[in-house]
Amino acid sequence: MNWLNGQIMDWEPPLHFASRFNGEDIALLHSGLCEQESGEDSYLFVTPLCTIESEDWDALEQKLSFSNDILPDWVGYLGYGLRERDARSATGRLHFPNARLVRYAHLFRFYHREQRITYAHRETIPALSLPAKQKSQDQPPLQLQTLTSNLTRAEYEKIITATIEQIHAGNFYQANITRKFFGECNSTPDSLSLFHALCDASPAAYSAYIRHGNTSILSASPECFLRITPDGTIAARPIKGSARREAAPKQDHIAKEALRESSKNRAENLMIVDLMRNDLARVSTPQSVRVKEHAALYSYSTIHHLISSIEATRRPDIDNLAVIRACFPPGSMTGAPKIAAVDWCTQVEPLERGIYSGAIGWINKDSCDLSVVIRTLILDGKHFEFQVGGGIVADSTPEEEWRETITKARGILMALGLDEKA
Repeated sequence: MNWLNGQIMDWEPPLHFASRFNGEDIALLHSGLCEQESGEDSYLFVTPLCTIESEDWDALEQKLSFSNDILPDWVGYLGYGLRERDARSATGRLHFPNARLVRYAHLFRFYHREQRITYAHRETIPALSLPAKQKSQDQPPLQLQTLTSNLTRAEYEKIITATIEQIHAGNFYQANITRKFFGECNSTPDSLSLFHALCDASPAAYSAYIRHGNTSILSASPECFLRITPDGTIAARPIKGSARREAAPKQDHIAKEALRESSKNRAENLMIVDLMRNDLARVSTPQSVRVKEHAALYSYSTIHHLISSIEATRRPDIDNLAVIRACFPPGSMTGAPKIAAVDWCTQVEPLERGIYSGAIGWINKDSCDLSVVIRTLILDGKHFEFQVGGGIVADSTPEEEWRETITKARGILMALGLDEKA
């Protein structure tokens, strides 16, 4: 796809540039951290033309149409609720459709290495008159009125214990158990400023900001779900295996090496790699699935991760949506085998996950780039929610898994102005 045939503009960082459109409905796919195979470009989409919302895959596929325009056809999210097994109506305190995809009129692409911006617009739409730069304004400190979770520590650890028993009984090998947090601010926060704070606290290659009316999605995801190129190459980079970053360099190095050598975390990662290989094999040409990198260690501002990289070649008789659907929801957020793990998670988690554990990004007829919805804050007016979890295997311990949920919440907590103790 050629996104280079538009106007070339002087460099301005994506987060600052997006403030020109603060208050408007926009989508910013922000690469806030450059790493292997990702993080080089950011994309700002402006002026929605049409929106598709859906509660299930079949209805979504019927509504989607694709063009030959130079811009991505659809930008938005595919929520975990699109999965086709035992969906419940209770998603929590914020209610979003299972999927929302938007076609935008204008695109700004930011090339971080070259520090330049290109602009393109749909052929049927006039060029955009660029708003003036906004003067930076000091935002009042965010004040939270409430912050609660749907599971206490005792309740979460009880579920972990039951999950380990299910694993020992042979019902599945791994399950990703999660818990929600809910909160309310004293007033409606400036969601773009809050996204700035999240990016500062937790820079990530797959950050995303999507504003729709009074709601916003703020994601600092480090994980690629699926990238498909027009030539049929499919890439996935599942994450499994985590360790907390420590302030002291010596202790941080110890934590990193312990993760690298951890048989438990490497087992988590291997199971998800096998799951992704199986998902991709269903939609790929024979013998094209290959593991490019296995359990490589990557360090982020608040956490260390083990990440693997898997590639395959899409079958010529399979379209883009069929690939996404075959791999959905992301295996790193379910467990293995996927169906058994999903069924168990549905049974023991009190609330639907909603958007969390789904995917964010853009989709075209022959290509896509989607992240996994983790490290994500969801806003609706003064109210917000976020969710965290971890993969449970046979040698997991309830206390360690509880602590991992706090580690994974650190970036969001920092953006909200809280520390872990609070």
